[in-house]
Formats: sequence, C-alpha cells, structure tokens
Amino acid sequence: MRVLVVDDHEFTREGVIRILTDNFSITKMARAGTYETALEQIENGKFDFMILDINLPGKSGLELLTSVRSSQPSLPILVLSMVPVSQYARRVLQAGATGYMTKSEPAEEFLKAVRAVSQGLRYFSPEVQQEIPDLVDESISRPKHDKLSDREFEILQRMADGKSSKEIAGEFKITANTVNSYRKRIMTKLHAKSTTDVIKYAYKNKLL
Repeated sequence: MRVLVVDDHEFTREGVIRILTDNFSITKMARAGTYETALEQIENGKFDFMILDINLPGKSGLELLTSVRSSQPSLPILVLSMVPVSQYARRVLQAGATGYMTKSEPAEEFLKAVRAVSQGLRYFSPEVQQEIPDLVDESISRPKHDKLSDREFEILQRMADGKSSKEIAGEFKITANTVNSYRKRIMTKLHAKSTTDVIKYAYKNKLL
C-alpha cells in the first residue's frame, strides 16, 4: 500500500506509521501535519489509503476530507481521532470517510479497521455502533442535529460552550449578524425556543 498519515502530533503520527509498517506491506509512506501539507501530498502523489486526524491546526481534518473527496472520491480514508464518537463520527462519515475510530481503541481494532477500509469497506468501530447505532441500522431514526450543516454544528458547539456571537464571529472571521443568522437556523432545526434549550440539547446528546 501507498499510505498518507495526517496528524499534527509527531509522536502519534510516528506510532501509527510503526504499526502500519510492522503489519502491512507498505511501498510508500508519506506524512503530513497540516491541511496544506496534506493537500500538497495528495496533489503531487498517488495513494491507496489515507489515515486522518480530525483536529489539525488551521483548517480542520473535516475540511481536508471534503477537499480530498472532491478530487479523489474513491480514496479509502480512515479517520483516527481523539474527538469523542458522539461529536464528529457522523459528520466525517457523511463527508465521505470510509471509517472512523478514536485513538482510545486498542491496536487490534486499529488493524481491523485498516484491513477493512483499505479494501474500500466501511468500518464502524464497536464504539461507533454503540454510540450512534443509526449509522449502522438505517431503520433507527436520526437525531435533530443531523440536519445541521457543518458550520451550524460548529457554531452549536461554541454556543454550548457559552461563547457570545461576537466571540464566535471572531473565531470564524464572519460578522456577528451572520452568527446570529446561524443561531436562528440552529434553533429552528433543533426545535429550540432559547439558547438555554440549545445548550441542554448539546449536553444531552454529548456534542461537547
């Protein structure tokens, strides 16, 4: 396999690479720690498999995933992250990831995920199956926050953290009026009557 490992923590990145090289036949191994470096690697090289951390400095792994999917829709991508399953698993899988697992999973589960995803099969870790069963069983109704866009979801999290519209606007480099528009859409989609309702919803659904 020709593999690209994207993680901004060198210790974690090299640990993942060691596990891969010890257990698989790797013909090419590339590294990246930022959105820009990873995109450059993708544009200038050919890979059979990609391992991606969702938390990157600057543009996020979710944004990288979207960019890669637009140019290489069939590239197998396993998201490996510290972020709890309840926060981002649904979003990265909907954005085109082939699999998602947290770094708290044992090495044996990681190897199982790599084998599945490298063959183009979708991978649902035991944690994903337990926390978000509707991803596996489509007969189960999906939660209200599934209707939110990625930006609405990010602003929901900031709202739940108690940040003001001005603070959120500064973080995303948009106007406070734009943030307020997002707030209104979020409340409509969650059937919430107040910001307090939104915060309660976020805590109840483990979105923080």
